[in-house]
Amino acid sequence: MVGIVMLGSMLHWFSYRYKIDQKQDELTEISYNVLGYLEFQDGKFSVVDDPEIKGKVEHMVDQYGLRDPGLGKFSYVIDSSTSEVVWSATSTKNPNDVSNPDQFLYFDLDDHQSNFKPFFSQKKPRPPKDKKALESNPQRQQLYNQEYLLSAQNFYMKPYGSYQFIVGISIADVEKEMQAMRRSIAILLFFSAVLVLIAQLALSFWVVAPIKEFEDEVKSIEAGEKETIGDQYPEELIPIKNALNGLLGYEKGQKQRYKDSLDDLAHSLKTPLAAMQNQLDQLNREASNNPNAPPGLKVLGIQIERMHEIIAHQLRKAMVTNQGAMLMAQPVRPVLFRLRDTLQKVYRDKPFEFRLNVDEYAKCRMDAEDMMELFGNLLNNACRFCKDLVEISAHHENNMLVIDIDDDGMGFPTDNPAKLLQRGVREDSKTDGQGIGLAVSTEIISAIGGKIELLVSPYVGARVRLHLPI
Repeated sequence: MVGIVMLGSMLHWFSYRYKIDQKQDELTEISYNVLGYLEFQDGKFSVVDDPEIKGKVEHMVDQYGLRDPGLGKFSYVIDSSTSEVVWSATSTKNPNDVSNPDQFLYFDLDDHQSNFKPFFSQKKPRPPKDKKALESNPQRQQLYNQEYLLSAQNFYMKPYGSYQFIVGISIADVEKEMQAMRRSIAILLFFSAVLVLIAQLALSFWVVAPIKEFEDEVKSIEAGEKETIGDQYPEELIPIKNALNGLLGYEKGQKQRYKDSLDDLAHSLKTPLAAMQNQLDQLNREASNNPNAPPGLKVLGIQIERMHEIIAHQLRKAMVTNQGAMLMAQPVRPVLFRLRDTLQKVYRDKPFEFRLNVDEYAKCRMDAEDMMELFGNLLNNACRFCKDLVEISAHHENNMLVIDIDDDGMGFPTDNPAKLLQRGVREDSKTDGQGIGLAVSTEIISAIGGKIELLVSPYVGARVRLHLPI
């Protein structure tokens, strides 16, 4: 469209200059032909006193249309000092025509040195002295409103002074043609704009649309809505599709291989540890009746228990998905319902209310097993330490799903609650457990790019706030 505007402007300018050049050539021809029959004697310009020449001049004036200035062409000689017309083409038949100065159009032309070669100028006439008479004559008023192309030649005649020979022609027809051209260019620009928009839409549909669909499918994988790229695409996009699917498959397989390796390791260690535990139990029974039993049996029992904890931790770690993985968004509500039913059976001897204020639109990008492990640890702690109430609520905040788990128990320590997120640290040392529930939960949340906070519940107990990616 910019090219069309530039091309139209150049075409308009060249066409205008071409027509003006034609007018200049016409004025030059008229100027030379008329001057060829004029003579200057006794301070006056007149046609050469020859009947044949006068006849030729009259024919030429009629041929060029110089007889009536109202037709848009005129030719006259003006005294530069007095600005009076001393000869006119209309005076070839009637020499007294120059006595009426109001019939001529006067122009403000720049001064040039005397030169037989004409100079050109485009101007509008000077307003007449009698403006009221002009207002009453619309045809005459039109002559003053249009622009003229002028050819002028200056002559200096001693001792009479300077004279200026002027030939003028109206360029109203040129302006009319240029206006029609501008209208045509505007119509062409409009239809070109429509065609350009149609071409852009077609290009977007036939060429850009597959790329856009490919981008949308990749975003769906990033959002966890799909696992692989499955749609059909043009041949140029197939290598990228295969490469991405291969990368996704490799990541998924690597995680599975890591989990299988740790499972195999745990299984291979399970039998030796069981044998050691049985032997230790037998030694402890024998030592219970022997006051001289070695004290190392207690240390050996602690280390065997520690080995069990390490194996359990590594198995949990194998289930945690790293942050770079592309996970599907999982609904949270079904997992919470399952855990609520299970925990109410586990703590059936403890009367408390379990409130679940989470709607079906609450989803987060997390592996299903990680989600069960995370909420299982946190809700088990809440049910264990609560008095009468456990409440779960959820809301969205800055592209994150925020879940609050509240209870009305003893709460977290006020000095440094973040220490409970460290492995092996427990607030209640009288209860069973190894103190790794909150630590494992922290590992799961950190792996998916989330955050966990330990706060004070509105029920003056503990609040665990989770920020999970959606």
